[in-house]
Amino acid sequence: MGKYLRKNIIPIIIESVFILSCFIFPKEYFIYTNFIFYLLLLIYFCIKKDFSLKEWLSNIKGGKRFWKQVSITALLFVSAFIITIILENLFPNYNTGTIALRIDSWLTLTIFAISTIILPAITEETFYRKNMIFFQNKRMLISTTLLSMFLYAIEHSLTIWGIFLTMIWALPLSISYIKTKNIYVPMTAHFIGNLLGNGIDVIMTIISMI
Repeated sequence: MGKYLRKNIIPIIIESVFILSCFIFPKEYFIYTNFIFYLLLLIYFCIKKDFSLKEWLSNIKGGKRFWKQVSITALLFVSAFIITIILENLFPNYNTGTIALRIDSWLTLTIFAISTIILPAITEETFYRKNMIFFQNKRMLISTTLLSMFLYAIEHSLTIWGIFLTMIWALPLSISYIKTKNIYVPMTAHFIGNLLGNGIDVIMTIISMI
C-alpha cells in the first residue's frame, strides 16, 4: 500500500493544483492550465517509466486480439458519451460544471488539439487506470477503481452532476483495463474516442478560422 501511495501522490498533487487553479484563474486561461496539467503528468510518467511509447506501438501492431479488445472498448466509450448527452438533455437545468477550453487563436487551437486528443489518452489512462487501480484483492479493486473514476471526473467537471456524468465515461475504460490488464487497450480506445469527438471540433474550428 505504501508503494501505491508513493506512485500516485505526485500525480494527485498535480491534479489538486490544477483543480485549485480553476477557481483562481479566469476561464480564458483554462486552456493553458489544462495543457500544463497534462504535460506535467506526461513528463512525470516518462521519468518514472510508467508509460512507454515503444510498448504502445508494439501493442498497436499486436494483431486481431488487441484490436478486438480496443474496438469493444471504443464502442462502449463512445456509447458512454452518448448516454451522458441523453442525460444532459433530460435534465437541462442541472449544471455539468464542465471545465471549458476557449479557442480564440491558432495557438490555442493547437494546444486544444494536443491536450484533448493526444495527451489525455496517455496521461489519464496511465494515471487513473494503470497506477490507481489496485488488484491486491476484490475490495481494493472496487474501492480504487471508484476512486480513480472520481479523480478522473473532477479533473473534467466541478459539480456533483457533472462528476456523475464523467464517471460514466470512465466506466468502460476502467472495465477494459481490469479485464485485459493491458493499459494500451483502453489507451488506444481513449485516443480513438477523443479523435472522433474533439477531432471534429478541431476541424470545424479550422474551417471557421480560414
